[in-house]
Amino acid sequence: MSFSWRSALRGFTLAGMLLAVEPAHAEYLRIQLRVYGLDCELCARGVSASVERLNGVKSVEVSLKKGILDITLTPGNTFKMSDLRKRIRENGFRSMEATVTALGKFDGSKFEVLGSGESFEVSNPESKGPPPVEFTFEIH
Repeated sequence: MSFSWRSALRGFTLAGMLLAVEPAHAEYLRIQLRVYGLDCELCARGVSASVERLNGVKSVEVSLKKGILDITLTPGNTFKMSDLRKRIRENGFRSMEATVTALGKFDGSKFEVLGSGESFEVSNPESKGPPPVEFTFEIH
Protein backbone atom coordinates (compact mmCIF):
# COMPACT_ATOMS: atom_id res chain seq x y z
CA MET A 1 0.00 0.00 0.00
CA SER A 2 1.53 3.32 -1.00
CA PHE A 3 0.76 6.85 0.08
CA SER A 4 -0.61 9.14 -2.59
CA TRP A 5 -0.57 12.89 -2.15
CA ARG A 6 -3.32 13.19 -4.76
CA SER A 7 -5.66 10.92 -2.75
CA ALA A 8 -4.81 12.73 0.47
CA LEU A 9 -5.52 16.10 -1.12
CA ARG A 10 -8.87 14.88 -2.46
CA GLY A 11 -9.76 13.58 1.00
CA PHE A 12 -8.90 16.87 2.71
CA THR A 13 -10.79 18.85 0.06
CA LEU A 14 -13.90 16.66 0.45
CA ALA A 15 -13.74 16.88 4.25
CA GLY A 16 -13.40 20.67 4.08
CA MET A 17 -16.38 20.97 1.77
CA LEU A 18 -18.53 18.80 4.03
CA LEU A 19 -17.58 20.79 7.12
CA ALA A 20 -18.25 24.11 5.38
CA VAL A 21 -21.81 23.20 4.46
CA GLU A 22 -24.28 24.58 6.97
CA PRO A 23 -27.48 22.67 7.62
CA ALA A 24 -30.52 24.31 6.04
CA HIS A 25 -32.89 25.96 8.48
CA ALA A 26 -36.41 27.12 7.96
CA GLU A 27 -36.39 30.81 7.46
CA TYR A 28 -39.74 32.07 8.62
CA LEU A 29 -39.15 35.65 9.71
CA ARG A 30 -42.61 36.86 10.78
CA ILE A 31 -46.11 35.39 10.87
CA GLN A 32 -49.33 37.28 11.45
CA LEU A 33 -51.97 34.61 12.07
CA ARG A 34 -55.68 35.27 12.47
CA VAL A 35 -57.11 32.98 15.16
CA TYR A 36 -60.86 32.38 15.22
CA GLY A 37 -62.41 33.10 18.63
CA LEU A 38 -59.35 34.78 20.12
CA ASP A 39 -61.22 37.58 21.90
CA CYS A 40 -60.68 36.85 25.60
CA GLU A 41 -57.61 38.32 27.31
CA LEU A 42 -57.04 35.29 29.55
CA CYS A 43 -57.28 32.89 26.57
CA ALA A 44 -54.99 35.13 24.52
CA ARG A 45 -52.32 35.04 27.24
CA GLY A 46 -52.52 31.25 27.36
CA VAL A 47 -52.25 30.85 23.58
CA SER A 48 -49.44 33.41 23.42
CA ALA A 49 -47.43 31.62 26.13
CA SER A 50 -47.98 28.27 24.42
CA VAL A 51 -46.83 29.59 21.03
CA GLU A 52 -43.77 31.28 22.62
CA ARG A 53 -42.60 27.82 23.75
CA LEU A 54 -42.30 26.62 20.14
CA ASN A 55 -38.70 26.34 18.96
CA GLY A 56 -37.62 29.38 16.98
CA VAL A 57 -40.18 31.83 18.34
CA LYS A 58 -38.63 35.09 19.52
CA SER A 59 -41.80 36.95 20.55
CA VAL A 60 -45.59 36.88 20.26
CA GLU A 61 -47.89 39.88 20.36
CA VAL A 62 -51.67 39.54 20.46
CA SER A 63 -54.31 41.90 19.09
CA LEU A 64 -57.63 40.97 20.72
CA LYS A 65 -59.48 43.53 18.62
CA LYS A 66 -58.32 41.84 15.38
CA GLY A 67 -57.86 38.31 16.75
CA ILE A 68 -54.29 38.18 15.40
CA LEU A 69 -51.08 36.67 16.74
CA ASP A 70 -48.03 38.57 15.50
CA ILE A 71 -45.11 36.15 15.78
CA THR A 72 -41.46 37.15 15.31
CA LEU A 73 -38.97 34.33 14.78
CA THR A 74 -35.28 33.98 15.56
CA PRO A 75 -32.76 33.89 12.68
CA GLY A 76 -31.86 30.36 11.53
CA ASN A 77 -34.91 28.82 13.22
CA THR A 78 -36.30 25.35 12.52
CA PHE A 79 -39.91 26.54 12.73
CA LYS A 80 -42.76 24.97 10.76
CA MET A 81 -46.11 26.55 10.02
CA SER A 82 -47.75 23.15 10.50
CA ASP A 83 -46.45 23.06 14.12
CA LEU A 84 -47.95 26.49 14.77
CA ARG A 85 -51.36 25.46 13.42
CA LYS A 86 -51.22 22.27 15.52
CA ARG A 87 -50.39 24.28 18.67
CA ILE A 88 -53.34 26.64 18.03
CA ARG A 89 -55.65 23.62 17.61
CA GLU A 90 -54.32 22.05 20.84
CA ASN A 91 -55.32 25.27 22.65
CA GLY A 92 -58.91 24.91 21.43
CA PHE A 93 -58.83 27.53 18.69
CA ARG A 94 -58.90 27.48 14.91
CA SER A 95 -56.17 29.11 12.87
CA MET A 96 -57.35 31.09 9.88
CA GLU A 97 -55.43 33.02 7.20
CA ALA A 98 -51.87 34.15 7.80
CA THR A 99 -49.55 36.76 6.38
CA VAL A 100 -46.07 35.26 6.27
CA THR A 101 -42.65 36.79 5.68
CA ALA A 102 -40.02 34.17 4.92
CA LEU A 103 -36.85 33.33 2.99
CA GLY A 104 -37.08 30.68 0.32
CA LYS A 105 -37.24 29.68 -3.33
CA PHE A 106 -39.92 30.84 -5.75
CA ASP A 107 -40.49 28.92 -8.98
CA GLY A 108 -43.25 31.08 -10.44
CA SER A 109 -46.22 29.58 -8.61
CA LYS A 110 -44.86 27.92 -5.46
CA PHE A 111 -42.82 29.40 -2.65
CA GLU A 112 -40.72 26.91 -0.68
CA VAL A 113 -39.60 28.07 2.76
CA LEU A 114 -35.92 27.18 3.09
CA GLY A 115 -35.19 24.00 5.00
CA SER A 116 -38.73 23.53 6.27
CA GLY A 117 -40.06 21.19 3.60
CA GLU A 118 -43.11 23.43 3.46
CA SER A 119 -44.26 25.10 0.27
CA PHE A 120 -47.20 27.33 -0.56
CA GLU A 121 -49.02 28.30 -3.74
CA VAL A 122 -48.50 32.03 -4.21
CA SER A 123 -48.86 34.54 -7.00
CA ASN A 124 -47.16 37.86 -7.77
CA PRO A 125 -44.30 37.73 -5.28
CA GLU A 126 -42.91 41.04 -4.09
CA SER A 127 -39.31 39.78 -4.43
CA LYS A 128 -37.68 38.07 -7.37
CA GLY A 129 -34.15 36.93 -7.90
CA PRO A 130 -31.86 34.02 -7.14
CA PRO A 131 -32.62 31.97 -4.01
CA PRO A 132 -33.02 32.73 -1.27
CA VAL A 133 -35.61 35.44 -1.79
CA GLU A 134 -37.56 37.16 0.94
CA PHE A 135 -41.15 38.13 0.49
CA THR A 136 -44.48 38.32 2.25
CA PHE A 137 -47.42 36.22 1.15
CA GLU A 138 -50.80 35.13 2.45
CA ILE A 139 -51.94 31.62 3.32
CA HIS A 140 -55.64 30.84 3.39
